[in-house]
Amino acid sequence: MERGPRLRWIGWILVGLTLFASACLIALAAFPVGLFKDRIARHIGARFATNVSIGSIGRREAFSFTPTIVIRDLAIRQPRWAGTGNMVQAQSVEVRISILSLITGGGARPDSAVARGLSLALVRDASGRANWEGPKDGHGSDDQGSGLGRLLVPDGRLSLKDAKRALLLSGTFASDGKGLRIDAAGRFHNAPARLAITGASISGQRRDAAYPIELKLQSPLLHLDASGQTRGPLNLRSMSLDVRATSPNLKYLDDVIEAGLFGTQPIDLHAKVRHAGRDWFVEHMTGRIGRSPLVAKADILKRDERTKIDADVHFSAFDFDDLSDAQGKAKARAIEASIGPRVLPGTRINIAKVGPTDGVVRFKADRLLLTDSVFRSLAGTIRLTGKLLELDDIRANMSSGRMNGTVRIDQRGGVTKPYFAMDLLFTDGRLEKLIGTQGATGALRGRVKLSGTGDTIREALGRADGHAGLVVRDGQVKRTLAAVLGQDLGKAIGAALRNKDAEIPLRCLAIDFAAKGGILTPSPFLVDTSISSGTGQGTMSLATERIALTIRGRSRDPSGLRLVDPIRVGGSFSAPTLSAAGDPPGSKVGAGSIIKAVGKSIGGALGLSKKRDMDNDTTPMAVDCALMERRILAARPPRS
Repeated sequence: MERGPRLRWIGWILVGLTLFASACLIALAAFPVGLFKDRIARHIGARFATNVSIGSIGRREAFSFTPTIVIRDLAIRQPRWAGTGNMVQAQSVEVRISILSLITGGGARPDSAVARGLSLALVRDASGRANWEGPKDGHGSDDQGSGLGRLLVPDGRLSLKDAKRALLLSGTFASDGKGLRIDAAGRFHNAPARLAITGASISGQRRDAAYPIELKLQSPLLHLDASGQTRGPLNLRSMSLDVRATSPNLKYLDDVIEAGLFGTQPIDLHAKVRHAGRDWFVEHMTGRIGRSPLVAKADILKRDERTKIDADVHFSAFDFDDLSDAQGKAKARAIEASIGPRVLPGTRINIAKVGPTDGVVRFKADRLLLTDSVFRSLAGTIRLTGKLLELDDIRANMSSGRMNGTVRIDQRGGVTKPYFAMDLLFTDGRLEKLIGTQGATGALRGRVKLSGTGDTIREALGRADGHAGLVVRDGQVKRTLAAVLGQDLGKAIGAALRNKDAEIPLRCLAIDFAAKGGILTPSPFLVDTSISSGTGQGTMSLATERIALTIRGRSRDPSGLRLVDPIRVGGSFSAPTLSAAGDPPGSKVGAGSIIKAVGKSIGGALGLSKKRDMDNDTTPMAVDCALMERRILAARPPRS
């Protein structure tokens, strides 16, 4: 074949393809969409897992590449789980789509919508399943806006039944030349509530244009005001807001934002937040929880049906009670009323109800608002991985010294009661600050390493195993007290008469309690001064907070008059007591008990006493305090 005829054939083929393509475009531009009514209904029904009925469907323009599709008598039924009735109902819906966008892969997203006689019934159950998402909604991020450049809804009705947020509302919905307006009233946790949303008129905006919006939720349980903009009209998945929230409890705010927060004292918070897809970003937050003013920032992400939190929280002043709501504090008061005043905290640590949440929260409290406490400030890192909560790098400044350590709460594996473990090291302390008197002074160090199971810290410690101890080296003690420790009445009287404020070296104070099932047993309890030494025996109960200790002493150069009976410590952690002259702990120390003690001492010196402490005849050995210190701070049982 010659070259000329070949070119003519190619030309005819190209012309034919062009005519065919043009014919297809013309057919699309004039295609009778009513033929696809049933297919469109099935497609919408599959999207929401429900049945859809359409009275009729057609196109307004006979020929257009951006036709207006008119759907009449639209009804989208509620999914079976959401109850009866229609989720969406409208007399007519007009949407404009781009044919060219459709055939080039851009989809059939409309750029204009007009709905008349529109009624929306939105439902979400307690698990978070929502009828507007549908079973195939992957909760993915959509930051492209609604795509609507124009929205006209002159007479819409809206209802919301959200069991997860405990929110029930119904009201009107309108969008026209005056702007967007949603006004609904109902209940929030059985309290009156009103929701108002306003926005600019949706007319002629670009798909990703900034769209101003305001939201107000008013209820006795929560006042929430938010203003800002979305990326595209009605694109609630991509927005930046300035938020002010006040509430009697943080958990009511969490019902709305769903960040996995907890019950607290009243809140007053102001934050700049950003929402992208399912994620929230608190870029800056100020305010207070109860008496505790704070500054914070946080990223709250939704990944694989889990909430992941990364946050920094700084309190200029902090009250632990602010992290308990009124119900929690009432329970604590009821427990204290039934068991009496307690020192060990009854803070609840059961985290079985914590949802699918992981997080890291770095916290700092410049000043602790505690009554009669040696703790002044606190900082550390909270790590939550499911049912495992860890407090790492705890740093606390005290009125005397510092505390560092870790706390672990583990409730993995479906156990009913969590495992609680703490390992705390105390350094740079002072003995006189601990005992509240200048009678004995010196640098103090200590360590507490205990673990047990329980719903509260108090219950877990009441069953705890481990060790708790302290050491003082190279201190000072009043000579009178050292003589009493050595059960040397003669020296005690002599020191009191000569110079009652005279001090002598406190060589070592080494106290370590071994814990087993919540019972603390001294192992050992040693006091060593230049003129005496003493040892302690007995028990203390972490469960009942009762004390039953006996301290026996020996003098290095005993006088003729010795105290026959040892010192006994009783009572409770909150109200300890001392014995006098063999009387039960807590007995009143008066002239009679003093005369009784002197009488026993004289009787012992004359050999008339029925019981004689033969150990007092042995000169006490020196204590290796350095060894005791190493063992106690290593949380190992020291050898006496």
